[in-house]
Amino acid sequence: MELELLYCRSTAPSPAERPPILFVHGSYCGAWVWAEYFMPYFAEAGYSSHAVSLRGHGDSQGRFNQATLEDYVSDVRSAMDNLGGRCILVGHSMGGLVAQHCLTGTQTVEAAVLMSSVPPSGLASSALYLSMFSPDVCLQLSLLQSFGPSAVKSEVIRRALFSNATPVETVAHLLPRFQQESQSICVELLNPVRPPLPLPQGSLPILVIGGDRDVLVPSFALYETASYFDAELEVLPGAPHGLMLDTSWWKITADKTLAWLESKGF
Repeated sequence: MELELLYCRSTAPSPAERPPILFVHGSYCGAWVWAEYFMPYFAEAGYSSHAVSLRGHGDSQGRFNQATLEDYVSDVRSAMDNLGGRCILVGHSMGGLVAQHCLTGTQTVEAAVLMSSVPPSGLASSALYLSMFSPDVCLQLSLLQSFGPSAVKSEVIRRALFSNATPVETVAHLLPRFQQESQSICVELLNPVRPPLPLPQGSLPILVIGGDRDVLVPSFALYETASYFDAELEVLPGAPHGLMLDTSWWKITADKTLAWLESKGF
């Protein structure tokens, strides 16, 4: 099974030993979410950047219909093998949980950034929060899952993923690229198997970053993830869920990630 692996070569001088970055997308999308802003920006900063589309997403082969968390973890490990087995891993939303399950094993993750990430315990609490405080978003996500992007209202999806500064036209341009997600993973994410901890705890540099205006992964989930991994935490006041695509927040998020990586010697 061939997986789509987008690539942006470093365009700035960088240390030969610097590991490449592998970006992992979340639900309902593909590697393209990283290609809009993040990949060229990180390449300009001296990082070779790659983004994988999980099976059945983007231009990857395979079927997503009944894909499980274990299947997606296998896809990311295959992409890591393609990069030589070592990387800096950056995962967003569901991709953040997939990344958490790739932090141990024979491959070498040298640092990880968990962005607006599903926490180790899953989305049960977040789903309850969403149904109580944003029921219209909950409905539109159900329509997206059942019928695809043509069935959803772009204004509601805009509120679910973006800040008010992101133009409606931008959302309308991006929305047709979204897709349905595995029904199995949607159920599994409510109460997934907990990821194993890198040992000794705290030995792997991990940054948990997200916004306090995120209606899909509320800030309490960010605190849980940071506590679980003994990781550093950056909560961005006013930031939404779709940090890598948002007009106002992508560069702020990218710069904070780059500054953190530099502080860790990468």
